[in-house]
Amino acid sequence: MRLTYKSGLKTLPAVVCVLMLLTGGCGTAMYFLWPFGRTVTIPAEFDGLKNRSVAVVVFARESTQFEYPWAVMNLSAVTSARLRAGVKGVTTVSAQKITAYQRKNLHWVEMDRTALGKALKADFVLYISLVEFSTVEEGYVDLLRGKINGEVKVYDCSKREADACVWTCDNIRVAFPKTATVRTAKNEADIRSVIMVKFSEKLAKKFYSYKVDREDLDKEDL
Repeated sequence: MRLTYKSGLKTLPAVVCVLMLLTGGCGTAMYFLWPFGRTVTIPAEFDGLKNRSVAVVVFARESTQFEYPWAVMNLSAVTSARLRAGVKGVTTVSAQKITAYQRKNLHWVEMDRTALGKALKADFVLYISLVEFSTVEEGYVDLLRGKINGEVKVYDCSKREADACVWTCDNIRVAFPKTATVRTAKNEADIRSVIMVKFSEKLAKKFYSYKVDREDLDKEDL
């Protein structure tokens, strides 16, 4: 059967791709012909924080607080800043105010999360329970490797406590560097900063949509 000029044009992309597939080059062609472009939009897992006030409350065991007395307030502050940078219209309760409340009310951990949020004048409580926070490689005193492992839940303070948990996810984990490094004062300060930024960025991305290059898609935690 003869192909007309017009029908030939319609079938040309398919023919080209078949030929390139046979020669191992169709992947290159598809990269440029792919209809959705070079970037992918990752949707928010929970988009209810827009234009609302959020208290980022961090819980850590006494042993963690003793070894890293700055960790709770700093992680709250860094995460709050990342939320403000990514979530439209969100406001956050200051980390200093939250820490002051925790120190003044020693039994705050036993409070309903909704009551805690109302006491802090927040619409939502983003509650981070630290399973692990460390800058020292386990089993060593002179080697550093930062790790954070946190369980995260979001509570809507307008709901009754039984129904208030509106979002949770698998524990968020970060580690840096990949292999332990020799301990110095500068190294420890740098590692502290990096793991907090990595953790806060990984967490904040759960609450807003963002674009990622297709080539980096496999690096995202979807």
